[in-house]
Amino acid sequence: MSTTTETEAKPAESARRQKTRERLMDAAFEVFSEVGIHAASVEMIAERADFTRGAFYSNFDTKEELFLALAERGNNERLALLRGSVANIDVIMPSLVGSTEGKLSAAELGPIVASFLEQQGENRLWFLFQSELRLLAMRDPEVGKLYLEQKNAADTEFGSIISAAFDAVGLTPALDSVELANVLMNTYEAALQEAIMRGGNKVQEDAHQLFMQRLLGLIGQLAS
Repeated sequence: MSTTTETEAKPAESARRQKTRERLMDAAFEVFSEVGIHAASVEMIAERADFTRGAFYSNFDTKEELFLALAERGNNERLALLRGSVANIDVIMPSLVGSTEGKLSAAELGPIVASFLEQQGENRLWFLFQSELRLLAMRDPEVGKLYLEQKNAADTEFGSIISAAFDAVGLTPALDSVELANVLMNTYEAALQEAIMRGGNKVQEDAHQLFMQRLLGLIGQLAS
């Protein structure tokens, strides 16, 4: 029969294990983004997290398993931020919403769309990580299957969130919600990719300018 001490120790052990797992994931995100999944070794990840190989393998069987866990965590975090943005749309852009009695013109919607996509933390590292994930998914069919499952689920929810944002400001999307999400995300990622390639230390600002330039040409076709 378990003693009280043994019962109390289990939650503490579980909490420690979760903290170890999170530290490994944080370290792996940095390493994968910096050098790519193939160049990244288990030793590099464990050392960055200040753990041993044993700690790594007690939490993950392979680098690929950790890679996909990171993708799922990142998607969930970004979707949570987007949900919060929709819930607080009048806080994000109070002057626009307040001045148009709840309905924005297509041109005025641009800054709000940009704010949704840009409220996601360090986009540069996330984009580099996503690029590595796509390459791995194309090379490994098993990873590709899991990647597509995650992507489709994320795209579906992202589409619903963006459609809700359009509805909140009195506009009707001209595309299916998933197609709308893909157009917006692809346009933003193309701008971010170009900004990263340009170099410099103002990637976010450069990406925003490029995205807004391209979005102005699309926005009239995206909503009515």
